[in-house]
Amino acid sequence: MNTIITIGREFGSGGHEIGLKLADELHIPFYDKLLVSMVAEEGEFAQEFLDEMDEKVDIHIAPFLATRSSYSVYQQPMSDKIFFHQAEIIRKLADEGSCVIVGRCADYVLDGRPNVVRVFLYGNLEDRIVRKGKMLDLKGDELKKHVVNTDKKRARYYRHYTGLIWGEKENYDLCINTSKTGIEGAVASIKAFIKAEEALLQSEDAR
Repeated sequence: MNTIITIGREFGSGGHEIGLKLADELHIPFYDKLLVSMVAEEGEFAQEFLDEMDEKVDIHIAPFLATRSSYSVYQQPMSDKIFFHQAEIIRKLADEGSCVIVGRCADYVLDGRPNVVRVFLYGNLEDRIVRKGKMLDLKGDELKKHVVNTDKKRARYYRHYTGLIWGEKENYDLCINTSKTGIEGAVASIKAFIKAEEALLQSEDAR
């Protein structure tokens, strides 16, 4: 049975690491930043612009970087064009087989498919600040502000393209506090949930 795991995550909750480890243990493809590169490969958008616009809805960032062709103020907003390109790629990847997809509203893009497990990862702010402090050249209030602002941008992006509230439990199948579980515990929890889901589906099919 093909299973698509989508992972929404608060900044610093370990989404990339958990998704990568989960995909490795399940022996399935993993997509995070790679989705941005896959959009860039289509040739319409420059990689540096896509990196800047990743999971953002601000359309005022250096529009001359957005495309290798001419730019017009009458065109569809760049952030919308990027989202729809990315959504098309996400649906294609889901059609091809099991995989783990981090962010990019993948849970919404694949809504209605019975083989999608929608996960949201969150954690205590201080724990997330500590985790990101090991990865970023930021400290103190500057680091905290970056973590908080990144969450706000992700929430705004999710609300803009889905009409739903980012992180609200009703929008997901499984919510995990990684401050409690850690990386290993979160991976184990997701795998246990998938196993239980598959067992339930097999039981229903046997009736």
